[in-house]
Amino acid sequence: MQKFRENDQATLYQDVLMAPGFTHEAFCRVSGTNQWKYPWHRYFADTDAVWLAIELHPIG
Repeated sequence: MQKFRENDQATLYQDVLMAPGFTHEAFCRVSGTNQWKYPWHRYFADTDAVWLAIELHPIG
């Protein structure tokens, strides 16, 4: 997974290498009830893959 500061690949600030079964901390920013923001990011694989992303959000 790669994270970007803006919608521009030149703003890459983190490259997270992910193996099968790997999990990472949630990076969705929750700012209030039903208010969240996902920073620009992308997932990609070196081989054919199916991705399923699940995030749990606090009730608030």
